[in-house]
Amino acid sequence: MNEGMMVPAQSKTMWMKRQQCPCGDWKCLVTYEGGANDTDVGSQLVKNDSGTLETMVAPYVGMVFKNDDEAFDYYGNFARKNGFSIRKERSRLSPQLGVYKRDFVCYRSGFAPARKKQMGENQRDRKSVRCGCDAKMYLSKEVVDGVSQWFVVQFSNVHNHELLEDDQVRLLPAYRKIREADQERILLLSKAGFPIHRIVKVLELERGIQGGQLSFLERDVRNFIQNRKKTVQENDALLTEKREHDTMDLVEACRANKEADPYFVYDVTVDENDEVENIAWSFGDSVHAYDMFGDVVYFDSTYRSMTYGMIFGAWLGIDNNGKILLFGCALLQDETSRSFAWALQAFLRFMKGRYPQTIITDIDPNLREVIRSESPNTKHVKPLYNILSRISSWFSLPLGPRFPEFKYEFEELCHLESIDEFDFRWNHMVTQFGLNADKHIDLLFTLRVCWALPYTTGCFLARMDSSSYWKSVDIFFKGLFHAQTCLRGFFEQV
Repeated sequence: MNEGMMVPAQSKTMWMKRQQCPCGDWKCLVTYEGGANDTDVGSQLVKNDSGTLETMVAPYVGMVFKNDDEAFDYYGNFARKNGFSIRKERSRLSPQLGVYKRDFVCYRSGFAPARKKQMGENQRDRKSVRCGCDAKMYLSKEVVDGVSQWFVVQFSNVHNHELLEDDQVRLLPAYRKIREADQERILLLSKAGFPIHRIVKVLELERGIQGGQLSFLERDVRNFIQNRKKTVQENDALLTEKREHDTMDLVEACRANKEADPYFVYDVTVDENDEVENIAWSFGDSVHAYDMFGDVVYFDSTYRSMTYGMIFGAWLGIDNNGKILLFGCALLQDETSRSFAWALQAFLRFMKGRYPQTIITDIDPNLREVIRSESPNTKHVKPLYNILSRISSWFSLPLGPRFPEFKYEFEELCHLESIDEFDFRWNHMVTQFGLNADKHIDLLFTLRVCWALPYTTGCFLARMDSSSYWKSVDIFFKGLFHAQTCLRGFFEQV
């Protein structure tokens, strides 16, 4: 990157799963069951490696941590479970060790300084929560055998105020965090003109929880929207410049790889202003792997960059040992049929015109039309695993207490092998639960030839329809998208 170029201070590229529901209703939210990063900070529980609840050991003098961040997280979890929160107080520096002392204290430690009102000032006199609480954890850094370690040198868990119950402590500012998935949803609803109180109500309804049970308050939503609008206004031009620079840097990286490896292939489209729209690439090893294992491929387009506003597409396969293979990648300007068609055409050119027997994708009507048009002899499959993972978010709220019964009927229906029996049982189920006008039922029935067992029997799937494969794919993507700072760094990691 050119040293003179200005970029936004928050330069980390954020990737997240797209949440727009394939039913086409912008108000409808897709949730991904079992996501490891979907837990609200305000509701986190301390767990051991096996996932069971762990009785947390209170900090003690002599306790050792690898670094001060680890110590702060541990003390913060301890505080959360015991009815208070903490903050960072003082730190001390030395030329040799840098920061070598850290003081963490209860959120009610100390006293608020007296503030003199200016003449004529009419400001609310907010009562401070600080009451001189002496609960604390002090740390000191030492170098042992050349390795820095942080030791607890003072600890007190004596409070001079009442500790909070769980339904109260979750509302302390330290725990009122709005997770990334909720941030996108809030901004979407705000852009559509929803007032703050309606946005909160929508989030509560989508989660099936009572009012006031979110991990954040209405004022947190208001502050988030105001701050985001200000940030967008300040950084919009810089982000546009960053996108233009980084996409061109990615193109240069592709050109350099082509010169070094004649088997490397890539393609780019540009708009009327000669700016990059879409870019796709595949390495020589990937093309060779496709020759051997390309009978069935999975195209994933569920991730998008919040920084660049681009969709990431990946063509994946599996080898004889069950290892995930990456056949090719694409960055697309949007998720329209036009962009998906270009991605498929580019991929087939990379693979010398050899069509796969089966293409597996997520639930996306646009992809169905593209595959039907561009690769009519390829069987298009939407894995049952992905269908079942949507059932709860789509039907638990409208069906209420009848949802468990519906879920049982749906799963039974998924194992039928006769087309006639499937269609008959489907119509009976829809009528039984009053879902004749439900948009998600209509979507699933329209796409049944891609996911229902009677219609997909005989398709070669190479074990890529198993839950273990999809979990491996999820782990693969989470590792790929972790802490990426620019497109070129992303390209080099792939």
